[in-house]
Amino acid sequence: MRPALAPLLLAASTSLSVRRITAKMSAQGVLMTKAGKDGAQGDCPFTQYAAMSMQLAGATYQLRPTPQAEKPAWHLDAHGGSMPCWAPNGFEDGADAIADSGGIAKHFLAPSATDTAVLESVGGLFKGIAMLLKNTDDAKDDELLAGLAEQLDALEACAFAPYLSGAAPGLADAFVATKLYVLLVAGGHYKGFVLPERYPKVARYWAAVSAHPAFYRTRYPEAEMLHGWGEARGEGPGCAV
Repeated sequence: MRPALAPLLLAASTSLSVRRITAKMSAQGVLMTKAGKDGAQGDCPFTQYAAMSMQLAGATYQLRPTPQAEKPAWHLDAHGGSMPCWAPNGFEDGADAIADSGGIAKHFLAPSATDTAVLESVGGLFKGIAMLLKNTDDAKDDELLAGLAEQLDALEACAFAPYLSGAAPGLADAFVATKLYVLLVAGGHYKGFVLPERYPKVARYWAAVSAHPAFYRTRYPEAEMLHGWGEARGEGPGCAV
């Protein structure tokens, strides 16, 4: 190599490396979600769990409702198109992507001992809610409500200070609040569910957590929720997944 060319080649190589690093750093992470009507965020409490955790952690991201036909190849190949999916390097780059709501949530909010205890205590809350909402045989509702009551009893027994995670909301709150949203909205609509008076702590908690910016900034439209659960109940076509 001629000596005169060496500095020029080094400068060019350095400039290219800087541009690559800058492009990598400037790529905004994308949270891919189920797509609802007219491009809205679709119904999914697990997506809201992930998004609320990200909000509580102060993360910045682009929310991208993604219909099946628009899912990138890397998402389908590596994650089976599962939602939600966090793509930290942008929509076109699947490197380091996480397609699991709990994995996303815990990536941004490390669970405390309190969070872990709460999740273990009420881990079956959403299963109880889903079983009740999907049931179309009214004769089975009492049995399903009894099972759900066990989960609500466990929640009522938790220490609220005023949030489940402590003085400020954390991972446990993102998990529980997003499930209560389904119970109180879809449960009220399809099953006439109203939170019983025997759960005063849960009622006060819901009033507080549902007013928190991290919750209401990440909630999806109630109409999308009802549409999605209607489909789950066999009452009409659901949103795209």
